[in-house]
Amino acid sequence: MGGSTQRQDYSDEDYLRFAHRVRTQLALLADKIESGQLDGGPCTLGAELELYLTDESFCPLGKNKALLERIGDPHLQLELNRFNLEYNLDPLPASGAPFSRLAESVQQALAMLNRHAAPLQGRVLAVGILPTLQRADFDGCMTDEARYHALAKGLRDIRGEPFQIHIEAPDGVVELCSDDVSLEGANTSWQVHLRIPARDFADWYNAIQLVTPLALGMAGNSPLLFGQGLWEETRIALFRQSIDSRGRRHPRWRPPARVAFGEGWVRDSAWELFASSVALYPPILPECSEAADDTLQELRLHQGTVWLWNRPVFDPVDGGHLRIEMRALPAGPSGADMAATTAFLIGAANSLRPRMRELTAALPFRYAEYNLVAAAREGLAARLVWPCQTQIELFDRRLDDILRELLPASRDGLLALGVDAAEADRQLDLIRARLDSGQTGSRWLRAGFHALGGDDHAASALLAQYAHHQATGEPVHTWPKAAAHD
Repeated sequence: MGGSTQRQDYSDEDYLRFAHRVRTQLALLADKIESGQLDGGPCTLGAELELYLTDESFCPLGKNKALLERIGDPHLQLELNRFNLEYNLDPLPASGAPFSRLAESVQQALAMLNRHAAPLQGRVLAVGILPTLQRADFDGCMTDEARYHALAKGLRDIRGEPFQIHIEAPDGVVELCSDDVSLEGANTSWQVHLRIPARDFADWYNAIQLVTPLALGMAGNSPLLFGQGLWEETRIALFRQSIDSRGRRHPRWRPPARVAFGEGWVRDSAWELFASSVALYPPILPECSEAADDTLQELRLHQGTVWLWNRPVFDPVDGGHLRIEMRALPAGPSGADMAATTAFLIGAANSLRPRMRELTAALPFRYAEYNLVAAAREGLAARLVWPCQTQIELFDRRLDDILRELLPASRDGLLALGVDAAEADRQLDLIRARLDSGQTGSRWLRAGFHALGGDDHAASALLAQYAHHQATGEPVHTWPKAAAHD
C-alpha cells in the first residue's frame, strides 16, 4: 500500500520537489499514450490476494514478519497490520484457461502458506473480514515498516482528527473512532490486474466500472465485524471510512474521499484518472527517487495512495504498459469462487465495451456509484439502476436478474479475448450454480454465525468449518450449512 518508502517525516522542500516531479511525469504519461508507446504487448491477467494470519483458534496472529522470513518467497509481501499478508500471483495470458490456472494457483498458495504457518501455531485464511476480530486487536497492531508509519502519519496530518467509523445495517451497527489507520487492515481483497492497450483504456475502464457492482453483489464475503452482522460487503464502507482524510475542518463543499468509485466516466484516456488524482489529493508520501522521470516513479507512488475501486496502473516493465487494477472484490471463499467471479466481470465488461458510449449516456455516473453501494449493502438481494435498450426512464432491477441476463454476453466477451470455450463455460456454470443456490460467502458466514450461537465461540467454530471448506477448493455454493457438532 503506497509503494516502497524509507522515511517517515518529510520537509516542505520534499513536498515541493515531489509535486514538481509528479507534474512533469503527467506530461510524459500523456506523451506515451498519445504516441502509441503503450498500445503493444499481450493482454494479461495478474492478481494479488490479501490474507489473514490467525492462531489456532482463528483469532488474529501478529506474526507476518516471522512467516515471511520463514518462507522467503518473493511472491509474499507484508501488509499494513501484523496479522495481514499479501500473495502476488504471476501474470499469465488472458487467452486459454487463465481462470482455472488462477484458481489452482490460489489453492496451492494457501496450502503452502498454511504448511509454513503451522510451526508458528498459525493458519492463513482468505476472507474479506475475519469474523473473530475484536476491537482490541487493533491496539498497536501495525507492521513496523517505515512506509506504513509514514502513510499513517500523512493521513492523520491531513485529517487533523481521529478517524470515525459508522456502519449500520438492519442487523446491527458499528460506531467507533480510531487515532490511526489500522482498521483498514480489517479488509482483505482479491485484486485483479488486466493489462490492456492504452488506446482501449477508456471503454475497458468504463465497462469494468459498470459491471463491478454486479460482480461485487454475487461475491460478498464480509458480513461480520466485531460480532455484528452488517453489509454483505462491509469492506466497502469500512475501507472508505478507515482512511478518510477529510475531517470536519475541511471546507463545506467536501473534497472527494481517497477511497472512491471515481468522479465520472472516463472520456478519453487513462491520463484523466492520473491527472485527477494529482489535482484532487495532496501527497502523503512525497519521496523522490533517483529513477529517471521516464519511469514515472513519483506519479506511480502518488497513485498508490489514491484507492479507487478500479485503479489505473502504469508499469515501466516491457517498455511501459497500462493495467486496470480491480480492487472491489473480497478475498475468498475459495480460489474457484474468486476466479469465476473474475471471469464474469472481465467477460461481461469486454462484451459491453463496444456499447459504452451509449451506455454511459443512458446511466449517469452517480447511479453507477449508487449501484456499488447497493450491491455492497444487500448482495444478491440488491436492486440496481441498469440501462436497457428500450429505456424511456431509469428504473431499478434485481441484481440476480441482470446477472442471468448477462451470462451469455459474458461468455461472448471471454471468447473474444481468446479464452477457450470449455473454460468460459466452466467458469460461468459456476456463477449460474451460485445464483441458483443463492449461497454466497456472506450468506454462508452470516447464517452459520447465527446457527452457532452468534458469540465469540461461534465465530471461531464457524471459521474452523470455513477453513476446512476453503482448503478443499470447492466453490461456496457447494458448502453445507455451518452447524454445531454433536
